[in-house]
Amino acid sequence: MSKKEFKRDILPKLQRKIVLKLAEKGALNVRETNKELKGEYTSTNRAFHELEEKCIIKKVDVKEWRGRVFPKYWLTEEGIVLAFLEGAQKDKLFENARKFYSDNENLQSFIDFTSVFNPEVFKIGYEAIKRKGKLEVSDLLVITFTQMKSEADFETYRKALTLLKKYPKISESFLKLMQVLDKIKGITFEVLES
Repeated sequence: MSKKEFKRDILPKLQRKIVLKLAEKGALNVRETNKELKGEYTSTNRAFHELEEKCIIKKVDVKEWRGRVFPKYWLTEEGIVLAFLEGAQKDKLFENARKFYSDNENLQSFIDFTSVFNPEVFKIGYEAIKRKGKLEVSDLLVITFTQMKSEADFETYRKALTLLKKYPKISESFLKLMQVLDKIKGITFEVLES
């Protein structure tokens, strides 16, 4: 499997640092993140607001301190995929994603399914989220077709399907999509070969 490098630095420098820090550490408030980055508070605060406006981070918890409440932030679905594209450490990012999105079966299955493929597939996931606001089973199908180029890729696909079996609803939907494709294949051969 080829591991092509893809373009990093999709975000401005400080926003990128924040996204990578949240990917690594989990939910943090602005002050905690600023302390980790050893930055200037006003700039960090502004960058947090910009990331929230871009729907890359969101409030996931609060920290109470001396009678005040401070929101804690972590990555959205789009933020998770973007963090990976920006170079976040995969294992820590996915561990946190599983924790914060334990009830999001589509995201969980996407992470598992795509973890065996070339990292380029995360661009497909990112574009799907940007376009539709979420990941769908059909996105797994798109990923499958973009990865199938050689005999070795079929073994990778087998591994991905084994991981997908953990998600019965997603697996069932994926099977239905494949059945539709099988019908399309039959019609295509029937018409084009006659």
